[in-house]
Amino acid sequence: MKRKGQRSEQTPSQLVSDYTIMLENGEIDFIKEDDWQSLIDYFVINNRLSDALEVSQKAIEQHNFSIELHINHARMLLANEFYREAVLFVEEKSYLSPNDPEFILVKAQGMLNLGEEDCCQELISSIKKDADNDLLTDILLTETDLYERAQEFDLMFDALQNILLIHPDNTEALERIWLCTELSGRYEDSILLHQKIIENDSYSFQAWYNLGQAYFSMEQYDQAADAFEYAYLINEDFEFAYRDRGESLLLLTHYELALNCYQEVKERFVPDADLYCKIGQCYAFLEQPELAIDHFSVSLQMGNTTGEVHFHLGVCLVTLEKFIGAEQSLRKAVELEPEREEYHLALADLYFQQENYELASISYQKAVDLAPENYLIWCQYAGFLLLTHGDEAAMEAIDEALFYSDSAELHYLKVVCMLSAGKRQEAIINLMKLMDTYPEHADYVYEVMPDLKDDAEVTAIIAGL
Repeated sequence: MKRKGQRSEQTPSQLVSDYTIMLENGEIDFIKEDDWQSLIDYFVINNRLSDALEVSQKAIEQHNFSIELHINHARMLLANEFYREAVLFVEEKSYLSPNDPEFILVKAQGMLNLGEEDCCQELISSIKKDADNDLLTDILLTETDLYERAQEFDLMFDALQNILLIHPDNTEALERIWLCTELSGRYEDSILLHQKIIENDSYSFQAWYNLGQAYFSMEQYDQAADAFEYAYLINEDFEFAYRDRGESLLLLTHYELALNCYQEVKERFVPDADLYCKIGQCYAFLEQPELAIDHFSVSLQMGNTTGEVHFHLGVCLVTLEKFIGAEQSLRKAVELEPEREEYHLALADLYFQQENYELASISYQKAVDLAPENYLIWCQYAGFLLLTHGDEAAMEAIDEALFYSDSAELHYLKVVCMLSAGKRQEAIINLMKLMDTYPEHADYVYEVMPDLKDDAEVTAIIAGL
């Protein structure tokens, strides 16, 4: 190694080799501060953190007034989760630079990890006002941790946003803000922020991805799909962006495009059980149940334990009229995820189709109990009751449904029930009122009871004659 005042031209490996020889000889020659730092970096990069701390300590012994070496040592103690040791080290060495903001920040981070949130806040507040942009970024990241622990997600979002307004390319802030957006619900703010970042750097794939996440959460799936596509066009290895674009396209009912997207994931990355399930869903919606079943089966073989794969498999088996297997799959879906109303509804429809009205009624009731605000489920349930239990049972269910959802379909369905029950005058009065309120939904009566197209009075009212 070179002596002080000389420039070292050694590679990190050469420095390590010379250092190792010195250790074996039991004597450490004088080493330049920069070379010490290169040695420390070498051990950190190679995940030999205890060796890095040992080297750092020896470096401090030779350069005992180096603020940089002391601060880096304290940061390594934090990185190794030696929080109390980091705080004690900073307090012991604070005489070197009593008001050094870097020392104070390290102590604040240590106190935060020791559960001393108030002390942490006090320390960072003392240095925040005069901090330059780089230090302010580190302070804001510490505040982010502080707010996350306190579940103050609005404040956490503000801190991350302020970091990105200073340094739009800050990787940690970009990676953390999309989840913070979910926790805080600040989707519109996230959209505006990431649009601003992209205006200045259109190649920020993480910004495009975060923008897509915000659009997705606001159910703006077209914009989400476009943003996710930009993300992986910029970074071809960004697997999550491919998958999330596929999900957006699936929700948009663009099944062919979704399938192409998922197939690209399969070719580029290691396929997993969830991917095979998604591909199966695409084939199912494209009315290719055999191919869908093949992919659901692979998903199950790969260890998929969700109710979703059993649900979609069951629906495909119903399509192919393989009712025994369909019932087994749908019952398994319900068993795995009993809170999913659509699983109970599918099972109810199957029982109805098999004329097992008792089990169908139980499953329909479970579905409406889980999602009482979903008028479509009530319509199916009421339609089932109308055909199997009579007009009064159906109208009773509709009256209960209207307590939760004042949908036009439910009102029109009640008119159908009244007509079926022989309450024609009341039904006609209600139909005329509905034509003033919800004329665009009037054809629903024909969907429920096609024979009403032959009822001259009903058709005249709906036609506006």
